[in-house]
Amino acid sequence: MGEAIQAARAAAELAPQAFGPDHFAEAESLNLLGLIYTEAAKYQDALEAFERAAPILRAQFGTESKEVAQLAGNLAGTLTKLGLYKEARPIYERAIAITEQLAGPDSLDTAAAVNSLAVMYDTAGEHASARPLHERALAIRRKLLGPAHLTTAESMSNLAGSLVLGVDAALSESGVTKPSAAGVEDRRRATKLYDQVIAIRERLLPQDSAEMASSLSGAAQLALDEGRLDEAGRLAIESLAIRQARFGVEHPSTAISLEVLARVRAAQREDEEAKEFFEKALDVRTRKLGESHPRSLASLAALADFNVSRKQHEAAEKHLRALIAIRTKLEGEAAKSLLKPLDQLAGVLDATGRKKEADPLRTQIATIREALKKAEAEAIKAAEAQKAAEPAPTQAAPAPAK
Repeated sequence: MGEAIQAARAAAELAPQAFGPDHFAEAESLNLLGLIYTEAAKYQDALEAFERAAPILRAQFGTESKEVAQLAGNLAGTLTKLGLYKEARPIYERAIAITEQLAGPDSLDTAAAVNSLAVMYDTAGEHASARPLHERALAIRRKLLGPAHLTTAESMSNLAGSLVLGVDAALSESGVTKPSAAGVEDRRRATKLYDQVIAIRERLLPQDSAEMASSLSGAAQLALDEGRLDEAGRLAIESLAIRQARFGVEHPSTAISLEVLARVRAAQREDEEAKEFFEKALDVRTRKLGESHPRSLASLAALADFNVSRKQHEAAEKHLRALIAIRTKLEGEAAKSLLKPLDQLAGVLDATGRKKEADPLRTQIATIREALKKAEAEAIKAAEAQKAAEPAPTQAAPAPAK
């Protein structure tokens, strides 16, 4: 990877000398450099390369060109890797609009742009917004490429992952352990999709491809959710082996498989291994992405959950306080995301004989819930007022009698 980066940097530096300033060749070299940086998890460097290429492409091809739309997708993808979802969303949407105008709403280029936005929504935890986009991309690809094409398999895998994540998020938010009837159906559909994806990729891709690792990781999480622990462990190890060999143990992609395997080992009551893998995933993400990155915070929360479940009070308190401090700094003292860690920390303090320390936390929880309830009521009231202010639909005049 280091040699590839050096070669791409050299090409980007030589292009202006060979072709003059602001030539397409320079933008093309910068775009390639950005893609290589992205695969190496050097996301800030990738962002800078894409941003340098953008004005050149706009000047050369215009703001509504295919080249600008493709670069916008790459730029938004890097922002997504950095956890900057609000910044990425309008760029993705703009890329989709340009692509639909140039290639049509049902083209493969449009499907690719829609797929990228859907993946961003899933990464941001907005699975309800992701699902219809995944369905749209899959429908286009299945129609134009057939059901057994690798690109179709990508959409199938992404949709399956979105379904699983959506069910898990609903369970976490509701506090129940069993999914609803709709959740059961979503998991059943996800299982079928993963089975098809793995069959396609096993036939058409090398066994050590990044795509295979992604499929195996998703299938492992689904097997874990359904209590098929031996199968989940096998799939998680296969996924980890591929990612570790391809990217190294210090890569954020490898951390995905580490965390899935940690959850499997926790379910199997293999606590020492589970703790080791949770801690390694957190360490990799914190060093590579920063402690405030959404994925780093998710790893910190997962480790805290594990320690709480095992009554490891000292470790749980340490991680919960760190999580609360970071989320408070990012989102304020009334953030909804604080409810769970505050409640967990209050429980830890109770369990260690420090109820007086827990009381202010429960007061904060009550304050947050009251604020959320008030905000919800105001949103409903505003929506009703807006609806009432809308003019009544005009009725067509009755047709004259014959």
